Amino acid sequence: MQCFEQLIGTQSGLVLAFIATAALVVVTGIKLSMYGDALGDRTGLGNGLIGLIFLAGVTSLPELVVSLTSVFNAATAADGADLATGNMLGSNVFNLLILAFMAIFFTKHFKPAAMKSSHTSSIIYGLLMLGLFAAAYIRAPRESWIIPGLDCSALVLALPVFYLGVLFREHRQLKNAAEETEEHLPEEDALAHMPATRFYSILLGLCALIIGGGVILSILGSRMALPPEQGGFGLEASLIGTIFLAISTSLPELVISFSSIRLGFLDMAVGNVLGSNMFNLLIIFVADLAMRGDSMLAKASSKHWTSVALIFVLTLAGWLLLKTKTRTASLAVAVSMIVLYAASMALFI
Repeated sequence: MQCFEQLIGTQSGLVLAFIATAALVVVTGIKLSMYGDALGDRTGLGNGLIGLIFLAGVTSLPELVVSLTSVFNAATAADGADLATGNMLGSNVFNLLILAFMAIFFTKHFKPAAMKSSHTSSIIYGLLMLGLFAAAYIRAPRESWIIPGLDCSALVLALPVFYLGVLFREHRQLKNAAEETEEHLPEEDALAHMPATRFYSILLGLCALIIGGGVILSILGSRMALPPEQGGFGLEASLIGTIFLAISTSLPELVISFSSIRLGFLDMAVGNVLGSNMFNLLIIFVADLAMRGDSMLAKASSKHWTSVALIFVLTLAGWLLLKTKTRTASLAVAVSMIVLYAASMALFI
């Protein structure tokens, strides 16, 4: 522990530790998502309720752990709120960029017209959840309707309620779909037949690694906010959460989506991005509960409205991207999404 403290006591050591931990989260997240999807097959539910919850949950587990530990470990409540809120919103922004990256780097496989689903319903659900979050964010400084025992507003509580409704609706549709339409990566078929003891032991071990990596990332994020004379960079917590923590915790979604589209599973890649974004919004509810007695959104910086607006615009751009019929149109929309992201992030610096 003392060696770790010495390492992150300097700026160079802080950067090295951040990169190494982010790499651990990426590798572990990829493996964990494979095991999560295989869990649905092992339980006999296929890509049903367990598959939906676990696959979306495991790819978002780094965001959840980082946000919670940021709330608990930050030097001030305001820093914790900014790190947690910035991490969640920044992750959703970066996840939407994954759609643009797929259109640019996998032009041979990015064929929206060949998808089995338009994913329009997932996009609409995501926008509605974003609307609930925005309403809670607006009301937070003057919120008077607090749920007794939970210490959170009714609007924040509406996020998990809405998500559960979406989850059960999607589960009913999946149960009615033909089993042969499900998509699987080759590795998942092998995992489905692995001995139970070994399978569940590895699954729990991967979860532990993700949690540990998330805790370390949140600690490193807090250190980055320290002044340079204390080994930090003097960066604002909102900037750290929105860019550094958000991108590092979204890397599992990036690699998983790239792996899926490379194997020709565009529907799986798009579904992973949109599903993870909906699940990420639940982090606000969980982190708000963790602050006990304080409203996390009331303490969060107003700079996060840039991310809210960017998620809305990029979601609509992503929907347009999935409607394109030519390679030229896809590239034009994808490049526009990346340029918009770069311009918006400049507002945080």
